[in-house]
Amino acid sequence: MKRYFQLTLSGAAGAALFLLLASLPALAAGEHGATAARTSHAPPANPHTTNSALREMKSGNQRFADRQPTRPNQDKDIRDKLSAAGQTPKAAVLGCSDSRAPVEMIFDQGFGDLFVVRDAGNVPGVDEIGSLEYAVEHLDVPLVVVLGHTKCGAVTAAVQGADEPGALGQLLARLRPAAVAVAELPADKRVPAGVKVNVELAVKLLTAQSQTLARAVREGRTKIIGAVYQLEDGRVIFFD
Repeated sequence: MKRYFQLTLSGAAGAALFLLLASLPALAAGEHGATAARTSHAPPANPHTTNSALREMKSGNQRFADRQPTRPNQDKDIRDKLSAAGQTPKAAVLGCSDSRAPVEMIFDQGFGDLFVVRDAGNVPGVDEIGSLEYAVEHLDVPLVVVLGHTKCGAVTAAVQGADEPGALGQLLARLRPAAVAVAELPADKRVPAGVKVNVELAVKLLTAQSQTLARAVREGRTKIIGAVYQLEDGRVIFFD
């Protein structure tokens, strides 16, 4: 076959096609090698359960709020182990980007413990849902927590009817249902109530918008719950 193409094609075209044909065995070998590599680096089985994950997150938050954190899993040995063996996080958390609400610190967790997705207002869009689907389907995470927090700036802006341009305006539009739900409350109650309602709506939206997450919940492979972190005392209130 190579001789045939050499006779019928000349110049740069013939040389290019010859090189392509010659490289096919190597490309096939490379593809096989990549497949083997992906298989060999499959994550290990996740040893956590919904109950154990929730229990460890609650106890970690208790330590944090009591100002007695242990700061586990933060040394080089655990980083090396995770690099070599892969990750098995106990829970996935959809949290707010607010700098006052660092998820791993709030729950006194370390490397490999939590799969964290954050955006302003902890609202689930396509990217956030896709990330959580990955955690549940490929890392077998048994617990998903939507974590809001008191005095949330994004919720406050939505409740006050802020009109922002661009992508920020689109994000605030995803918070509008929570703002509408609390609109009839006294002014000083709207933001605190809006934070909680926003979390509750996000929990429902995850299974409404994702067949993957809905199936995992239905089959008992994961549980999705809401929670609110209180900036004032460091405690997390779970809606479980």
